[in-house]
Amino acid sequence: MPALFAKTPLLSHSLNGSLTTHFVSTPKLPVSLSLRSSARQKGVGVRVRVGAGLIEPDGGKLVELLVEDSKRNIKKREAVSLPRIRLTKSDLQWVHVLSEGWASPLGGFMRESEFLQTLHFNSLRLDDGSVVNMSVPIVLAIDDSQKHNIGESTRVALVDSDDNPIAILSE
Repeated sequence: MPALFAKTPLLSHSLNGSLTTHFVSTPKLPVSLSLRSSARQKGVGVRVRVGAGLIEPDGGKLVELLVEDSKRNIKKREAVSLPRIRLTKSDLQWVHVLSEGWASPLGGFMRESEFLQTLHFNSLRLDDGSVVNMSVPIVLAIDDSQKHNIGESTRVALVDSDDNPIAILSE
């Protein structure tokens, strides 16, 4: 098992975003600050209570595309039987960005409509009508020979340079 796979769980995501996602709440953490100012030096104590929390993900939900530990071996075996797309180093980095929710609200690589919105408007309009900033297209470019190898399959294994399964891409 390569070092990358040992540190990074197998991913499963969908081109159209139809998968189970995990939602993470953003707890409010109370923080007390003690101000040292001229008022403090004059014997006046100043205490400020500030509520701090995590920044809300774009679109209001964090889209993590990680496979549960209990299902990881099943997904690895499944990936072996699927047509394969070999990822470049850059593609592999985008898979990691997507899988950890850094590109929320994306549920996978961009479809054509998302790609065009990003290029033309530097944003995406979500199903609920809201708009989120998205100025960098996150796409998986494939050539004609890869497209031919995939054929009519709706599920594809994404593999690293050593043919180790990294993700399963499904329609």
